[in-house]
Amino acid sequence: MKRLLLLIVPLIALFGMNQFRVDAQSRLKVVATTSLIADVAKNVGGDLVDVVSLIPANSDVHGYVATPQDVARLVDADVVLMNGLGLEEGLLEILEKNAPDAVIVSLGIHVLSSDPHHHDDDHADEPVATEEADHDDEHHEAMYLGIYGVDVDCDENHKDDAHNKIVVGRNHDEHDDEHEHGACDPHVWQNPLNVMVWANNIAGTFGNLDEEYRDTYLANAQAYIEQLAMLNDEIRVLIDAIPAENRVIVTNHNFLAYFAAEYDFEVVGTVIPSASSMAQVAPQDIAKLVETIRENGVRAIFAEYAVNADIAQTIANEVGYQVAVVRLYSDSLGAEDDEASTYLDFMRYNVNAIVNALKD
Repeated sequence: MKRLLLLIVPLIALFGMNQFRVDAQSRLKVVATTSLIADVAKNVGGDLVDVVSLIPANSDVHGYVATPQDVARLVDADVVLMNGLGLEEGLLEILEKNAPDAVIVSLGIHVLSSDPHHHDDDHADEPVATEEADHDDEHHEAMYLGIYGVDVDCDENHKDDAHNKIVVGRNHDEHDDEHEHGACDPHVWQNPLNVMVWANNIAGTFGNLDEEYRDTYLANAQAYIEQLAMLNDEIRVLIDAIPAENRVIVTNHNFLAYFAAEYDFEVVGTVIPSASSMAQVAPQDIAKLVETIRENGVRAIFAEYAVNADIAQTIANEVGYQVAVVRLYSDSLGAEDDEASTYLDFMRYNVNAIVNALKD
């Protein structure tokens, strides 16, 4: 009897090990371009997916350079998730070659122009946000261009009507003339209502690839969307502590326009005059920004953890009164177990930092 038991136990253990391997291999292999998208994908997919992010936490997404390991991950993936709107500027080449069917999770979001001079009469009745990239005395308004994937394609993508998906890097044809082209602000996640769109798009994608668990993905997405709704309510309560006259800010690069539009802030200038942190800063831009800060009584410059803030500090020192340089998380999460290791905590950290800098 003892001999029989000794034979049975290892067989059970072996069966359990093999079953685990089958389960692990059957999970969807998901590659997300950013840690923010990866976090939402994990919430939607749960134990049914294995998710990795190409761009590490605490990184500058705009300046990231792809590695050979990134190519291998793309080739091995069941699905690749990307933000679109020009965010993945350092990854476009390998995405075009190795993940032409990458899914753009921002489709369906009302997108802002990153061009301070863009005005469209067709959208004159839509909400506006101030354009951070402008250093002139007259503050230009960044317009909502329209719905991404419906009437806005932002140049780098083309809708393949035959397959109902966005194909990265395809040239535009005559049918694209009806779409609005132009520079789009990619930082949609700074408004949690936009991340609800991400969750729904990701759930639909996972459900199409893994139909057996479609309802599970949809339920997970709905549960996460409820958390985002509570986060939105929480943010509104917190920013009530900031007087309206203090809601005038400057950022290091143009990354808070969606936040500003949703929560009634005015961004009167940026240190780096672009939606990309890779743009250059001219001396005349610095002088104009110092004057803008003085004229508007700006109390804080909000800079990113992943980007050097030395120029922002120099500008703050030149103003002539105390201007705080406050570090925020912008394009990626913090490290694992950090204070901003999930999207929900990312937003809570940023909002608390903004409130503490601007409240009386």
